[in-house]
Amino acid sequence: MQRRILLTALLSLVGVATCLASNAPKVVIDTDFNTMGDDGQVGVMASQLYAAGAIDLLGFTIVSGNQWRIQEVADCLKTVERMGISDKVGVYVGSDYPILHDYNDYLLQVATFGAPIDYLGAYSKPEPTKGQLVPPPDGFAKHTKAQDEPAVDFLIDTFHRYPHQVTLLALGPLTNVALAMKKDPTIIPLIKQIVIMGGQIFAAGNAYNDAAEFNWWFDPESVQVVLRAQVSRLIIPLDVTNTVTLPKKVYNQIIDRTPPTIVTEIYKEVGPNPGSFIYDTIAFASFFDPSLDTDVRSLYVDMHTTFDADYGKSIVSTSNPYPVPNVLSRSQVVFGINNNAFFNLYTQLFVQPVPVQFQK
Repeated sequence: MQRRILLTALLSLVGVATCLASNAPKVVIDTDFNTMGDDGQVGVMASQLYAAGAIDLLGFTIVSGNQWRIQEVADCLKTVERMGISDKVGVYVGSDYPILHDYNDYLLQVATFGAPIDYLGAYSKPEPTKGQLVPPPDGFAKHTKAQDEPAVDFLIDTFHRYPHQVTLLALGPLTNVALAMKKDPTIIPLIKQIVIMGGQIFAAGNAYNDAAEFNWWFDPESVQVVLRAQVSRLIIPLDVTNTVTLPKKVYNQIIDRTPPTIVTEIYKEVGPNPGSFIYDTIAFASFFDPSLDTDVRSLYVDMHTTFDADYGKSIVSTSNPYPVPNVLSRSQVVFGINNNAFFNLYTQLFVQPVPVQFQK
């Protein structure tokens, strides 16, 4: 009875008490995963809402970004196993390297424009071998394996299987997404929406030399492909994620849960600290409950792909910069969210039982 009251309160909090099972929004999460960084936190949130019947989580597709792909796959496999959804939600292995901006290209960038001063993600260290992987605090997955189908093919198949029904939540570099669009352009009009955590509109960047946001700097060419596709896009840039930092009160509510769960224990051990940015969780919440967005603007957003000091930086205008039609369409860009409502949702999802308890 207590569990049902908790769940009803949670769903009512975001106005989805009747959004169950077949009516739940379908989503694929394309992610540069980690155990309990922002991507890993989204894994927890998505698992709980999937179990509650509030979303239909079709799979995780993995792309190098925060870490190298091999480590991200290991972390994601353990997460779906830990959360109790591994028999229902697959993990699909995607791109290990960007379209052009590979590690050697990054070294050329350093040699040409100077040493990095900010976040590098996977490029901060050499790609590990299987024997060099770092296990999550509770160990590697024991029985969960990655799906045989590559991530790009899974994306293509999914958009054909559910035309106009699937949102793609893109939380890392856009390599998998761009490659799927290039391999089968017929999927583009079939995508319901792409929700993207990435870019910087007026804010400073946070990658390499502060010019660009990390996800977009890691593979600018893929970003240009996605931004120039004729598809509905919602962008959650640094301009909004920089305004949402983890309050100490919320942090304490999670780590002080009694009794603790394996999630709250890992959150305390390797998760964010009070005051941290929790980027991807904002994008996930915006997908799940658009009413959280308090400032959304319609802009033309393109990508700077010239190999110079601004490589990977967003190009933004209020009017169409191109005389040729269909080069660029408008993107909806989020600049503000309801922080209190967001953290109510965030906290509730992190203190739920683990493994998740599916609604019957």
